[in-house]
Amino acid sequence: MPQDIQFTGDFDVSTLPALIPGNWYIGFACKQCRQHFAILNEPTGAGGLKLSGRATFRATCPNCEASGDYSASELKQFQAAQGGPSSTA
Repeated sequence: MPQDIQFTGDFDVSTLPALIPGNWYIGFACKQCRQHFAILNEPTGAGGLKLSGRATFRATCPNCEASGDYSASELKQFQAAQGGPSSTA
């Protein structure tokens, strides 16, 4: 059964500094370079969450350094394919 996380509010978030290949994360696809970056570890370890809410997240992509606002509907769950700040999964 999927677990739900609902985000509400405005957040200035930092990206996770390094990703571990095979681990699951919650983050965004950068609006400029389209590479994924993580802001949270995905707690189930399987990408099985239902993410929702009326939140706005302010983040800077660690890959291209573009800053942007992201909504909760833009949150992505992804499994890191490589180590480092991003994943193209």
